[in-house]
Amino acid sequence: MNANLNVKTEDETTASDNNGVLLQIDSNDSITIEKKLRVEDFRLLRERFNRETVDDTDITTKTDDKKSGSLNKEEFIGSFESILDLIQYKNQLEKLFDKLNSKETGLINWNDFCTYMLQFYQEEDYANTLRISPFNNEPKIRHVPHNKQELTAKILHLDNPVRFINISKEGYLGLWTPYLNLERIYTVIDELDDGTNGTTGVMGQNRRRAGTWITDAIYMPDVHKLVLTSTSRDLRFFTITSETFLEDFVLFGIKNVPTCLEYYPSQPGGNSESSLIFGDDCGYIHILYFKNPLNSLFDPVKRKTDTTKYDKLSANPTQRIFWDELKEHEKFVKYHSMGAIHREYVRKILYLPHNNSIIASSGDNRNSLIITNINKLKKPYIFRLYKGCECFDYSKELNLLITGGADYLARIWNPYVTQKNIAILEGHHAAVIDIKINERLAQCYTFSYDAMVKAWDLKEFFCLQTISVRFPSTLGGKKPSFGLFPMDLYLNKSTNTTETTLPGGLVLACNDYLCLMKLGQDLSRDGSLTETHVASVSCAVYNPKLKQLITCADNSSIGAWDIESGRKAYFILDAHDGEEITCIAIDRSYRKVATGARNGVIKLWNSANGQNLLVLPSVQDAEITGIIFFDKGIITVGWSRKIVKYPDIISEDINDDQMNTVELVVPKADLTWRGSQIHRDDILCLDHLLPVSNIMCTASYDGEINVWSIDTEKLIMCLRKGSATELRRSPSNYRRSSSRRSMANGPVPTDKLLFLRSRAKENMKFGVLISSEGGNLYWWSLYGERRHMGVFHGSSKSGESILAMCTDASNRYLICGDTHGEIRVWNIENYCCSTVSPVLFDSTTPPLVHFWQAHLSPIIFCEWTDYKGQGDFILTGSTDHTARLWTISGEEIGIFGQRQLWDIELIVPSRMTIDDEQIREKSANNNVKDLYEIKLTIADKINNLPVPEIAINIEDDDRRPLSSFSQHSEITNRSKVTEPILHWTTPSPPVSGLGLLIERGLNQQKLKRQERRHRFSEIDSRHLAKGGVCYAPFALLSTQVLEFIC
Repeated sequence: MNANLNVKTEDETTASDNNGVLLQIDSNDSITIEKKLRVEDFRLLRERFNRETVDDTDITTKTDDKKSGSLNKEEFIGSFESILDLIQYKNQLEKLFDKLNSKETGLINWNDFCTYMLQFYQEEDYANTLRISPFNNEPKIRHVPHNKQELTAKILHLDNPVRFINISKEGYLGLWTPYLNLERIYTVIDELDDGTNGTTGVMGQNRRRAGTWITDAIYMPDVHKLVLTSTSRDLRFFTITSETFLEDFVLFGIKNVPTCLEYYPSQPGGNSESSLIFGDDCGYIHILYFKNPLNSLFDPVKRKTDTTKYDKLSANPTQRIFWDELKEHEKFVKYHSMGAIHREYVRKILYLPHNNSIIASSGDNRNSLIITNINKLKKPYIFRLYKGCECFDYSKELNLLITGGADYLARIWNPYVTQKNIAILEGHHAAVIDIKINERLAQCYTFSYDAMVKAWDLKEFFCLQTISVRFPSTLGGKKPSFGLFPMDLYLNKSTNTTETTLPGGLVLACNDYLCLMKLGQDLSRDGSLTETHVASVSCAVYNPKLKQLITCADNSSIGAWDIESGRKAYFILDAHDGEEITCIAIDRSYRKVATGARNGVIKLWNSANGQNLLVLPSVQDAEITGIIFFDKGIITVGWSRKIVKYPDIISEDINDDQMNTVELVVPKADLTWRGSQIHRDDILCLDHLLPVSNIMCTASYDGEINVWSIDTEKLIMCLRKGSATELRRSPSNYRRSSSRRSMANGPVPTDKLLFLRSRAKENMKFGVLISSEGGNLYWWSLYGERRHMGVFHGSSKSGESILAMCTDASNRYLICGDTHGEIRVWNIENYCCSTVSPVLFDSTTPPLVHFWQAHLSPIIFCEWTDYKGQGDFILTGSTDHTARLWTISGEEIGIFGQRQLWDIELIVPSRMTIDDEQIREKSANNNVKDLYEIKLTIADKINNLPVPEIAINIEDDDRRPLSSFSQHSEITNRSKVTEPILHWTTPSPPVSGLGLLIERGLNQQKLKRQERRHRFSEIDSRHLAKGGVCYAPFALLSTQVLEFIC
C-alpha cells in the first residue's frame, strides 16, 4: 500500500501566485521522507535489507568487501518503490543515501539506517517541544557600597510594594526597587560602647558586639516584621515598611547559634496562630508559636527595656526578652523543641503545612535531608547523600524534592522515596549552593559556586538555559564568596499591573554585588524577526553536493540548512566549547568541514550529519582566520602569524571490522614551513587556486600579500610588502568594523582575498586575484608584465569595508557584501583582461548590474550558486543573526530558520527563464515601451512573494540619483527588504506633464492597489469574524453595526 495515502497533511492550506506556483510548502509534498515512514514501512525495509546481497556488477568495491544486508545507492532507492513515489522523492532519497554513506564505501546497512532515523526522531521530538528560555534579558548587576566589601548573607523580597532586601554579614541592610535601584540603607547591628564608659549593664545589654555576623533573615508578611539571627545567639524583630524601620523585640540568650529560619504566617479567617521555626549550629530545631501575632508577638506587660538606648524614630524603647524567661510570655508565645535532628548545623528548614511536617538539611552524609512530622507521629524519611545536602527546594504541586550538593549534581526525588532519585541534573562544574523551583512554569533554577545559573525543565528534566553571571568580583581569576542563601526567586502575584512590570526574576548575591535576572521576554526586542542563530553569524560555507548552507555563530553554534526549502538539516549548539567560531572550510569532495575557533582549536566534522570527526590541538592561543584542504591534510593561518600545516589527517590504514574505510588520526602540527614564516603581522585571510593550480595566497593586517606554492611551500612572489610601522588595533573585532583608519604612508589591512578560477584557467596573465582593502578592490596578475592591474571603490559608502566576495562559475559577475549590509553585483567579464602590450593600469569602474540592502548589519559571507543550472542565486550571512537566500537581481527568497518554507524548484522556472526570454526579445526590437510593461509585470509578481516584513530605515543621504551610476550599467536596482520592487535604468515610457518622479509614484500606487485587489478578491465576507479584537482592515468594512438590546 502506498504510504502517501496514510499521511495527514500538517496544514492543508496552500498559497500560490498567478501561475499556480507554490510559494509555501504546507501540503503533503512538504513532508520529508523521514516523516512519511510508518512502522509497516520500517518492517518492509528491514526485510529488503536482510534479503539483499550486494552484486559484484553493481558496485565498484572489491569482491571481498561485499556484505550481506548492505545496499548501494540504486538498491537503496529501489527498496522504496512500493513505499514512496520514486519520481517525486528520488532526489531526496539520493541525498539521504549520501548522508548515510559517511564512511564513503558506497554501501549502507540496516544499522546505519536505523541509527540515522533514531537520531532524526530524537531531534524532531526535541524541536517540537516548546522550549522557552526563561531569561531573555541581560543580567543587571549592581554594586552594594553599604556592605563595606562584605558579602551579602541573605537576599529576600517584600510584596505590596515589591522591594528587595539585602542583609550583609556585618548587619547592613539595603532596600532596593524591583529594578535594583537603591532606596534606603539601614544598620541593624548597634554600635555599642567598648566598655570604657562604665561597667557592663544587666544581662550584658551594653556588651560590645564585636565580630557579630548575621546568619539568616526572614520576613513575616502578616505582621510586617523582619527577623534576623546572628552569631550573638539572638533573634531580633524589626518593623519594616517602605517608610519605617524600627526594632521592636530582641530575644537573646539562646543556647546555641541560630543558623536558619522558616516562618508560616497566620491565615486570615482561620487559625490566627503563626509559627517561627529555626535551626541551630548543633542540629536542634526550635519552634515558636505566636498565638496572636497581629496584636503582639510577646507580652508587653513583661517589658524589660534598655533605658540607655531608644530608637531614633520612636519614643518606645526596644523590648528585650531573655530566652530562659520566655515562659513568662506564654499568653502570647509557646515554645516547642524537636530535639537534635542533625549531627551538624542545620543549613535550611522548610515547613509543610499540609501534613504539619518540616524538611531540614545538613552536611552530614548519614542524614543529609530529613522529612519529619513536628509531633513525630510518623516515621521520618531520611535521605543520605555522600557529600551532604548544601541546599534544597520542595514543590507540593509538582510533588518534587530537589537537592544540591558539593558533588556538582542536583538530584530530583520523590519526597516519599528515599532509596533512589528520579533524575540527576548534570552540567555544573562547581558545588550547587542554591535551588529555587518555579511551579508556575514547571522549572527549577540552580546556582553553583562558579556563579553559573542553569534553568531546568521539570517535566522532561533537561537544561533549558545556562547563564554565566560575570560578577566583577569574579573577574581576573578571583574566587567568589557567597552567603548561605545567595539566591531569591520572586514571582509577581499581584493583579495590579501598574504596580510593577516585573513578571518575576532571580536575585543573586556574590560578595558585595547583586544581580537581577528578569523572567520573560525582552520587550525591547522585536519578537517577529526571524533569526538563523541567536548570535551573530561569524562565517559560513556552501556545500553544493548536498545543496546545504553551513553557518557558524559567535556563540559556538553550527547549523546546516537546505537551500531548496530553508529547512534545518542539523544544528550543533556548542561546537567549540563556548569559543567563537571564526572560520570554516569544506574539502573538495564536500564530505568534511573544518572549523577554527578564536582559541586556535580546529575541529573536523562530517558535513552530512554534523558528526565530530577530529579535534586538532591549537598551536597557540590565537584566532584562526583561514583554513584550506589539500590532498590529505589542511593548512591554517591566523593571528599567530604562522602558516601551520597538518599533514596526513586522513590515513589509508584499513580497519578489520570496517574494510576499505579511512581512519582519522590526530596529526602533529607542522610549523616547519619551507618558505619560512615571513609575515610580521596577523594573517587575516587566505585563498587558493585548487584544483586549477597548487597556489595559495595570504594577506596580513599590515597589508602584505604573499603568493605561495602549496607543493613546495616556497614563496612564489610578494605582491606587496607590509607597512614598516606597527598598526594599532582597536579592542573590538576589527574584522567587522565598518570604519577603518586609513594609513597615510601605507596600505590598509586586507579584509578578503578571492581567486578567479575560471579566468585563471584561460590566462594567468589576466587579473586573477582580488583583494579587498578598506572598501577598495585591488586586482592582481600573477604572471603578467604588470602585477597591479587595477583598482576601484566597491563599497556602498565611503568608510565601509567589503568583507565578503564571490563570483559565478564563469567569473562574469562579482558579488560583494560590505559592512553597511549592502550587496553589489558587478559585471567583470572584460575587466582587467587586457592583452595589448604594454598593459595599462585600469582605474575605471566596471558596470554595476544590481545592488540592494540585504542586511541590517555587516555582511560577512556571500556565495553564488546556480542550483542545477536553473538560475543564479546568492547566499548571504550577516552579523544581524540571519543568513538569507536571494536571486541575483535582489529578490529575497527567505531567511534560513523561518517557519514558512519555500520551494526553490517551483519558484525559479516560472519567473526567471520566461521573463528573461521576453526581455531579450523586446530588447532586440528596441521597443522601450513594451520593455517597461514587462518590468512592471515582473515587479507585480515579486510583490506577491511572501517576504518577511523587516523595517529598514534608509537615510536620505543614502538615496543616490540614477545619474550617479556608470553609464555602462545593464540594470540598476535598489530593493528594500520590505518592498523588493526593481528600478531600471532603461528609458521610461512617455510620461505626463506631472514629471518623472510624480509619474513613478502614481505607478507605484497603482501596482499596490492591483496587488491588494488580487490578494483580497476571493475573500468571502460571510466567513469573516463579526467581532473580537483581531480582524483585518477589510473585515471592518464588511462588519455590520451591532445593536445593543437592553
